Amino acid sequence: MTRAAFSLWNDRIAPVFDVARNLLIVDAATGAETGRIERRFSGDSPQERAMRLASLQVEQLVCGAITRDTADALQDRGIQVVSFVSGELEQVVQAWLQGHLHERSLHMPGCTRKPHGGNRCNRHGRSTEGSTSQQRED
Repeated sequence: MTRAAFSLWNDRIAPVFDVARNLLIVDAATGAETGRIERRFSGDSPQERAMRLASLQVEQLVCGAITRDTADALQDRGIQVVSFVSGELEQVVQAWLQGHLHERSLHMPGCTRKPHGGNRCNRHGRSTEGSTSQQRED
């Protein structure tokens, strides 16, 4: 069984994980959903968020933008980060269940994947290339 958390805002993936308050946690086995629960964050620090997800036994976080500090804190606790995802929550959950998070329609605007496997999401000249978070493949 796999457990993933999706950052949630108005029935969509929250644009920035670090300020998102709500999570949808989905359990799945062999590509089928086996359960879901909603939880709320009370703290904002990267360490508090990472500890909360670890205490919920989350293995993977699917989110929009995320700071490097938060991504590092999550990965230090063994949580895989799939960042720069956008879209309607149910569409993203279904794509996750089917292994299709790489679809371009789920990328945040401005995010691309370089041919050699490097990740990049340009925002006003800034790049996340070299970030420790894992992004979807094209």
